[in-house]
Amino acid sequence: PAGDSPRVSPAQAARLRAWNSLDWALYAHLNRSFWRRAEAFGAARLQEEVARLRQRRTALARHCLRGGGPLPARAIPDSRLRPFQPPGRAQILGYALRAGLPPAEREHCARLATPELQYKDILDRRQFGGGNAS
Repeated sequence: PAGDSPRVSPAQAARLRAWNSLDWALYAHLNRSFWRRAEAFGAARLQEEVARLRQRRTALARHCLRGGGPLPARAIPDSRLRPFQPPGRAQILGYALRAGLPPAEREHCARLATPELQYKDILDRRQFGGGNAS
């Protein structure tokens, strides 16, 4: 709940804004450029593409995932698909693959369900070879 968040003083807020100023500038630039491109692409066309993407995502989730959606990490038997759980109360959900998928489909589905930290490790190995470069 929001009431559990620590309060930040005005001085701390100013320091946080200064600390994050480059992130904010990058976000603002990319947000502006996205909306310029979206306008050039066309709002109706963009909505159609988003609808197609959502339909495809739903179909893949039904095909690939046990339960069709996110699960608590403890319910994911494959450690390669289990998301990191940070200390504290936050619970990061992940995905378990349906049983019985043929090997090629299992590999494809696993790529879609791999959590970001494990995916980063895969990219590191692919880019830098051997072990984890991070």
